[in-house]
Order: sequence, then C-alpha cells, then structure tokens
Amino acid sequence: MESFSIVKRGYNPQEVDEYIETLEQVIKSYKDKDNAIKNAIISAQVAADNILKNTHLEAAEYKTRTLDQLRHIYESIETQRNRMQSFQNDYNDMLQKYLRAFEESDAAVTFERIDELEKYLRELSASVEEQPEGDGGESQEQNQEQGE
Repeated sequence: MESFSIVKRGYNPQEVDEYIETLEQVIKSYKDKDNAIKNAIISAQVAADNILKNTHLEAAEYKTRTLDQLRHIYESIETQRNRMQSFQNDYNDMLQKYLRAFEESDAAVTFERIDELEKYLRELSASVEEQPEGDGGESQEQNQEQGE
C-alpha cells in the first residue's frame, strides 16, 4: 500500500494524484488484458463454430454421397436380379420348348424305331434258331429264296 506525506490539511495532493494515475494505468492494463482475453475467447468461439459448421457440412456431404452410392448399389443389385430372373425365365421357356418337341415328335419316332429294331432282332433270332447246325450259309440263302 502506498503511503502519503501529511500536509496541513491531509495528504499531499500531488502524491495522491500520482498514485491515482498509477492505479488508473494498472486498471487500464488489466482492462486491456481483459479485452484481449475476451477477444481471444470470442475468436476461439468463432473458430470453433466455423469448425463445427464445416464439420456438419462435410458430414452432410459425406452422408449424401454415401446414400447415393448405396442407391447405386441397390439399383445394380436390382438390375442383376432382374437379369437373372429374365435368364431363368428364358432358360425355362427354352427347356420346356425342347422338352415338348422331344416328347411330341422325337420320342414317338425313337420308340417306333426301337420297336422296329426289336421286331427285326426277334425275327433274325428266330431265323437263326431254325437253321440246322453245320448248315451255314446255304440254308440261309435257301430260306431267303423260299421266303421270297
């Protein structure tokens, strides 16, 4: 604490004025520091707000891009699913067409030929069984001439 000289009617006014001036300078210095701290806090808050704002914007852009990519993937999956379904339908239609064609024509012709071949083999077998043993080719020729 400052001490002042005593004069006739109290403290020395000049010393008091100097002390008041010194106190005013100290107060001004504290006010300047206070203002600097307030400005720093405001700047930090503005910077933090800008960082948050930019982070939210970037997050929104990232979310939008991600959702667009997911939609594209879903569309690709749906396209592939439709292609696969179309292929399956085409394959089944083609298979049915060929199965019907085989059932209706080829199967009937094939079975007729098998029956004819079986009948021919039975006749041939019967002809071979009728031939006496040891009478090779001549009997066969005679049988054919007699059959004609």
